[in-house]
Parts: sequence; structure tokens; C-alpha cells
Amino acid sequence: MKNKMPGSRFFRENHISISVLSIILGLSGCATNSNGVTISADDSRALSGERTKMGQSYNLNVDCTVATMANIKLVQAPAHGSVDFVKENIFPNYRDGVRNKCNVRKSPGVSEFYTSKSGYSGRDMYKVRVSYGEGTIKDVTVNINVIKN
Repeated sequence: MKNKMPGSRFFRENHISISVLSIILGLSGCATNSNGVTISADDSRALSGERTKMGQSYNLNVDCTVATMANIKLVQAPAHGSVDFVKENIFPNYRDGVRNKCNVRKSPGVSEFYTSKSGYSGRDMYKVRVSYGEGTIKDVTVNINVIKN
């Protein structure tokens, strides 16, 4: 299942919309559910040695107030780089109709950044677990094509 919106990838959800935007081309993988954990894989690109925003997570109520803050854990580190999670204000990207109005202003969330080792090009990957403390848990495998600039 591919996103119709180039440059973004979306965690799948049960009842909370959690968007993850990829700054450089990202394509969504299919999401499955195993023991209450949503499992998905995303494909992205990054420039070698450059810090690249891979995505962002947030959870807003219908009135655009913060419901809960994402707790993101690195389950498997990338072999050829590093991943950082930064709490910051971000523009959400809801597509559910109910929260579309929230997309016009920044809200608290967590941004995800990947940096490959300088000079590396090729495939890399890492895995994260995202939870919000209200029962929704997502495991995401991020596959990255690292290219030289």
C-alpha cells in the first residue's frame, strides 16, 4: 500500500492518527497487527553524512490540544548511522477529516532524525517502537537508501 502524497509516510493507527512525515521521498509500507501491536515498514532516502528528518509523531485531541506525547524507543539501531528523537513543536499532518483543522499550527511532538556515517552510501535500516501510554503501540521498520550528494 503506497501513500498518494510523496514525501510522507504514515504510521497506521487503531483510533489515534499519528503522522510521520519524511522530508525526502518516503513511501508507506503495509501495516499489520500482531498481539495488539501495529507493525509497519517505511522506505525513505537520506543524503550521506547529513542529518535528515525521517518523520514526526504527535497525538492531538479533536480540539487540537495535546492528548499524549509520543514515547519512541529505538529497538534496533542502524548499522551505518545514528537516530535522534527531538521533542519540538511541529506541524501535524492529519488526513482523517476530524483533525485537519489542527494542521495549520505547530503542536508539541517528537521529530525523528537519521544521520549516516560520513561517506557511506547504500542500504541502512532501524526499528522503533512508538507508544502513547493509552494502549496504542506501533513497531516501525525504517528502510533507508543512503545516497551520496
